[in-house]
Amino acid sequence: MHALIDSLESPSREAIFSFALAFEEYTIKTRRALHQIPELGWEEEKTLATILKEIQKAAKNSIYTINIVHKEGGIWVDLLVDPSLPHLLFRSDIDALPIEEETNLPFSSKHPGKMHACGHDCHAAILLTAFTILAKNLLAPRANIRFVWQRAEEYNLCRSGGEKLLEEGVVEGIDHAYGLHINPTTSIGTFFSKPGRMMANSSQINCTIECSGGHVMYPDRGSNAIYIMIDIQNSLRGLEGIYFKPTEPIVFVPSIAQAGVASNVRPNRAELTFALRNFLPEEERDHFVSIIKEKIHAITATYPTALVSRFSFIPGYPSLTTDPENFYFVQDLLLKNGLVASETPPLFCGEDFAYYLQKVPGSFWCFGTKQEGETYDLHTSKCNPNEKALKLGVFFWLLLSQNLPSKRL
Repeated sequence: MHALIDSLESPSREAIFSFALAFEEYTIKTRRALHQIPELGWEEEKTLATILKEIQKAAKNSIYTINIVHKEGGIWVDLLVDPSLPHLLFRSDIDALPIEEETNLPFSSKHPGKMHACGHDCHAAILLTAFTILAKNLLAPRANIRFVWQRAEEYNLCRSGGEKLLEEGVVEGIDHAYGLHINPTTSIGTFFSKPGRMMANSSQINCTIECSGGHVMYPDRGSNAIYIMIDIQNSLRGLEGIYFKPTEPIVFVPSIAQAGVASNVRPNRAELTFALRNFLPEEERDHFVSIIKEKIHAITATYPTALVSRFSFIPGYPSLTTDPENFYFVQDLLLKNGLVASETPPLFCGEDFAYYLQKVPGSFWCFGTKQEGETYDLHTSKCNPNEKALKLGVFFWLLLSQNLPSKRL
């Protein structure tokens, strides 16, 4: 069967796109259903139940062997065509963000304080559509495909869904892995990625300062946590410019600073968080963190009764690095099929698909979902991707199901 499939011509662009177009209403309907029930990382029970129901409907009476695998990190579904064919992995994420939605859409979030503001509802629906088309044999896949609906991509304070699924064997036997993400500030029809280092390591530093505090009428008695916090921030500002070249890809900025509860009280506690996004080798990053720690302790020690009661470094997701050969394969495929496929500069966002690409070759792609009028970016309360673009996401997955890299690994 392998030789037979290899000898067949891939369906035309028009033929493949016709399926994405025919299922456009299904994609949008599914996306809206998921959009209304956003759940944070490791809480996605309603979301997984909705996805599983659609998987089971599509898999019913399929001519292929379809195995549904439940893991702590999410669900994966193996669509098996022939053991001798390559094994591909298509991944979507499913969790939401702790944001109060302000889109006023008729299908807005029904869960207060939670919103699909990063497009994971779109990702899940797009992949479900592609799975449905292939499982029903409307378009015959030229490879065995593992479809992944992963939990907790946004949750990088501890183990993410991607890291957990890697431990649970999600890439075992996989030849190439692919991820796809919407981008509401990029025009429809545009895809982008980057060979090599594409997205940053998303580390963070947290510290707690404690001191005596006291009444504002006695500023000479003890210490004020706000003064200490300000001195720390001023001392660390631009620190990366001292230790690294101006061209070094690193971002180090304060992101949380909290102290004080009343105007007549000198606070005795301050909480600080710094975001450290970088493409540094791990040993260089860790050395920089040690310098930051020393400076914070040294500044705090200059104040009476003050101390650093907590200092923690969270390594975050590793830098996402695509396989260059695979990047150029997908870029060429998209260009041949009438889409724009550009190379992006390094991005300082984080993405736990990096764990997959540490283990198997593949690439991660973003595609434009920009609205015609006013548009809002990801992670905002008014983020509203253009649903007209979703069929192109389905087209992306279908193209990959029909076209394989020439070099088998």
